[in-house]
Amino acid sequence: MQPFSKAWWCGLAIGTVALTAVVAPRTTTFLMLLVLLLSLADQLLRPALPRRPARFEAVFVAVAAFAGWGLLSATWSLAPWHSLLKPAFLVLMLTAVWLALRGISTATRPVAHYLVEGALTAITIAYILVAFEILTGQLITRSLLTAFPSLYSNITKHVTVAADGSVLKVSIANLNRRTAILIWLLWPAIMLAIHDPNRCRRVVAYVSLGLGAAVILFYGTHQTSQLALLGGLVAYGIASRFNRAAVLTAVTGLWTAVVMLAVPIALLVFHANLHQADWLFYSARHRVVIWGTAAEEVMRSPVIGIGADATRVAMRKAVSNPAQAKLKRDLGQFESGYANHTHNVYLQVWYELGAIGALLFLSIGLLTLRAIAKLQASAQPAAIAMFATTSLLIGFSYSMWQTWFMAALGLAITMFTIALRKRSDQLQGDRDSNPPAEGVAASQPVGRKT
Repeated sequence: MQPFSKAWWCGLAIGTVALTAVVAPRTTTFLMLLVLLLSLADQLLRPALPRRPARFEAVFVAVAAFAGWGLLSATWSLAPWHSLLKPAFLVLMLTAVWLALRGISTATRPVAHYLVEGALTAITIAYILVAFEILTGQLITRSLLTAFPSLYSNITKHVTVAADGSVLKVSIANLNRRTAILIWLLWPAIMLAIHDPNRCRRVVAYVSLGLGAAVILFYGTHQTSQLALLGGLVAYGIASRFNRAAVLTAVTGLWTAVVMLAVPIALLVFHANLHQADWLFYSARHRVVIWGTAAEEVMRSPVIGIGADATRVAMRKAVSNPAQAKLKRDLGQFESGYANHTHNVYLQVWYELGAIGALLFLSIGLLTLRAIAKLQASAQPAAIAMFATTSLLIGFSYSMWQTWFMAALGLAITMFTIALRKRSDQLQGDRDSNPPAEGVAASQPVGRKT
């Protein structure tokens, strides 16, 4: 492996993308567009190579159908431009991931090696950085903003500045986004570390990931990320020690239930008065009110919805209608249940895209789980954990149409693909260095899954 070679620069590029995405989450939108351009250039430079990640192609078709339904919803949407632009961005992200997967699957061994080094090194540094920021109240961020005030000129509402110009406090919004991206990247990072041949780097990665995840779990400021991380860890542990087919069956059942029953579940938790439960933290109680309101609004257009990314406009319209805004009599300490987004992707799908959108969304999860079931057994626990993490994260926070959010998930999937490629290369190397005894090779299945 030669430093400053083409392969080395590829590793540096993917590492830079990953680290920048964590440091400045909103740039992930532009970073994944850059990945799209680089992947497209790679395809044009290598037109003769077979590149079909057939294992996942059904998932891509399902996501494309979901995006297409979102685009079609612009014809009846309360916010037609949003309903056009956000699904269109999803199509771009889908294309970026598709091309990246094709490129990674056929990269040369040196390129794949440096992609792994770059990805693992970047994620390791990112975990150390974010853990330090959590424990020190964002000391690095505050120091940088103090030294370069122009960096917060457009986000002054998120920054508290002393009389001498030093930044005393920074909103946790950006730190929460960093945490969300990191818990997505944990699972590819674990696989990268497991299959890293360099013992020193492997140990450093294990320690950094473990300590970083512990800091996020016990000292983090984003409860949704903490819940998603905990759920992912539980799923990883169960899938590692028990029958993976049974685990996948259970996850499939849970996914189906949550997607199809999102509306009655939201109404149930609201009418159970969980928004008045003292044992729940404030933001969770507020979400219960928002969910109850959104679930009732779903009934106004249950089949086709109000249009992709039209929640903000629809909610403001509802608030402007006095009779509609006062439908709920008991919201506890909250004045209104109307919000800019539902803080629950399952409800958002029902509200914006109706039952048709919900069925398409359901198919995405089911086809993803089917693809996971086709992975080699040792790769399934991390994949199941990543699915569980994603399912929990989208259930309590963010809008599915936020461009940085879509791009961050695309980045995590790309990183997971790099980990799968590394695992495949390592297994192939083991087979090459330890060839089977005569007569055994013939018994091995052709096209063994990796």
